[in-house]
Amino acid sequence: MPPKARKKVIMLLPRPSPGNKNPGVPLTLLAVSSFIDPKKFDVRIYGATPKYDYVERIKRNLDNAVCFAVSSLTGAQIREAIDAIKVVKKLNPKLPIVWGGWHASILPEQTLKSKHADIVVIGQGERTIAELVERLAKGQSLKGLKGIYYKEKGRIVKNAPRPFEDINNFPKMPFGKVNIDDFVWEKGKERAVSIMSSQGCPFNCGFCADPLVYSRRWSGLKPKRVVDDMEYLAKKHGINTFYIIDENFFVDVKRVKQLCREIIKRKLKIRWGRVNGRTRQLVGMGEETWKLLKKSGCFEILVGAESGMQEGLDLINKMTTVEDTCRLVELARKHKIEITPSLMVGLPFPQYAKMKTMKEKRALAEKELNAIMDMLDECYPTKDYFEILLFVYTPYPGNPMFEMSKKLGFREPKKLEGWISFDIVEQNLPWLPKEIYSKTMQLLDFVFPYSCDRYMERHSPHFKPLHWLFHQTALFRWKHRFFSFPVEHKMLLFFRKVRQKLR
Repeated sequence: MPPKARKKVIMLLPRPSPGNKNPGVPLTLLAVSSFIDPKKFDVRIYGATPKYDYVERIKRNLDNAVCFAVSSLTGAQIREAIDAIKVVKKLNPKLPIVWGGWHASILPEQTLKSKHADIVVIGQGERTIAELVERLAKGQSLKGLKGIYYKEKGRIVKNAPRPFEDINNFPKMPFGKVNIDDFVWEKGKERAVSIMSSQGCPFNCGFCADPLVYSRRWSGLKPKRVVDDMEYLAKKHGINTFYIIDENFFVDVKRVKQLCREIIKRKLKIRWGRVNGRTRQLVGMGEETWKLLKKSGCFEILVGAESGMQEGLDLINKMTTVEDTCRLVELARKHKIEITPSLMVGLPFPQYAKMKTMKEKRALAEKELNAIMDMLDECYPTKDYFEILLFVYTPYPGNPMFEMSKKLGFREPKKLEGWISFDIVEQNLPWLPKEIYSKTMQLLDFVFPYSCDRYMERHSPHFKPLHWLFHQTALFRWKHRFFSFPVEHKMLLFFRKVRQKLR
């Protein structure tokens, strides 16, 4: 007799936005699949990539499946997930739908009230998913399974949480479950992928959802395990650039130094960046650490500078100063490491509650945006940055600023679908004037990318004259703080839409 076919577990990490077709390797799904017994289950993991249509592949592989699982952040990923679920349900109406990721962990009950969800996995899902698929395959009750909420006869059952665990207890990342080459970013000689080296963050920034998801816990992989992954991907897939997408990479500086030394010892010819750190902590690092970072290939650090106003930093409990940001940029410049600041406009200052006219609100929002531009002028006097990230503050449930936002008129969506338009580039703040939002988007999309002298690194050389023209106008707008009649920005957005349709 032929061997009995393994049951399938189908997992999807949707694209975060329609224009972003390759957000990288579906690391969260690879991680949560690591405990699933490969002798019993055939795990199929799909992610956003221009190399294939994941919906079509899912449709072809639903036979003998025990569940369909999706992971999603708040925002457009929810729409992509729901669209895929509708297709799955049409072909297999009884197949259990499992949600994981930040949004479901933050709002598990609301997610389960949707017709598009049957089970929610909260927080760390590595052990939870493995136990879940075992029970689903055997038709067993989900009662007592830690780390999930689920529906049973029309009611929501809340199981006990699963304690946060040291991720060194988990198996190695099973990269072989996907074709890594489908998720590689390629530009010239650069072949880049994203990897993770830790989970969680011990800090408590007032706007962040991480404290709710991981209860302010943090766990980092041992340096040898991280560099093992780098070396495997470098040799097996020719990867020479790594983006480390941890919530906070620099929690344990001793670990960071050991990781750098491990890369140096193995003589890996790689670059690595996008590592997330806190300003005050980075400023306090010693000279030895900075030298090790540079020698091991670190080229960029992402920093939550957040605001150009000390009042804003204090509001969000950032535990740093505006001056610290400039000190950090100067320190990193000395070692030729890029600092990419992430900043926000539209913080829910309590003063807004006392303002009766939009003119008053406009003045405060303008002050907030001008403070950011003044700080950038001071920190980057020669415009030697490559990227500056400027977003609109987004209220996430479960933190103090969310409650502040509701007092200022923010309306919390009451259904899963209502969160689709909530992300860091959407305008959902009743106190933020439209013209300030428009100026913020103009700075993010056009002025910052094109005022940088390295603007051609971002764009196709086929349109060099147009890019040069955009560079000159962006420099003029930045120098004179002139943002009216943003014709070039509108042209750029038009070209992007055309390019997306042609893909």
